[in-house]
Amino acid sequence: MIRDMASIASLTPMAWISLAILVAGLAALSWIDLRTGYLPDPIQIVLAIAGLIVIGLGSPAGISWRLALAGAGINAAVFWSLRWVISRLKGREAMGLGDVKLVAVGGLWLGPWALPYIMAVGGLGTLAGTAVVSSVKRKALWRGEMPLGPGLAAGILGCFVAALLRAPWLRLGGP
Repeated sequence: MIRDMASIASLTPMAWISLAILVAGLAALSWIDLRTGYLPDPIQIVLAIAGLIVIGLGSPAGISWRLALAGAGINAAVFWSLRWVISRLKGREAMGLGDVKLVAVGGLWLGPWALPYIMAVGGLGTLAGTAVVSSVKRKALWRGEMPLGPGLAAGILGCFVAALLRAPWLRLGGP
């Protein structure tokens, strides 16, 4: 615990600014997705541009241009493929393109190696949040559909904070 507090205290101004931008953008996206089931492009574009600027200035998470671009491409390809397969199985659109774009933005900020963590936190967080709110309100909130954006946002933010704190289990530069 003391080591973590020392790590937080030693974050650079660039790390704090990057974190503030990411928190603001992801919080806005999460709020909108919970209210409307939609992840608006303008906020995602701002987060993508901010991610590119952070990479250009020297990512506090230690992500290079190569990893950022690979992360955006690989994350988008994986989620687009999942969307396509699940949509075919269900016979209708199963996941919005906003979710695909959000994991691509996460890839810009974190590279491709964070995707399993983003997916795990995104899926589990969405299910847990839905269960808690449904039990408090004593009724199902969504009829067969749940917004995934807030869970993915939590996964992206959690990985970014872990990268800033140099968590030993998170290897964003590869295995």
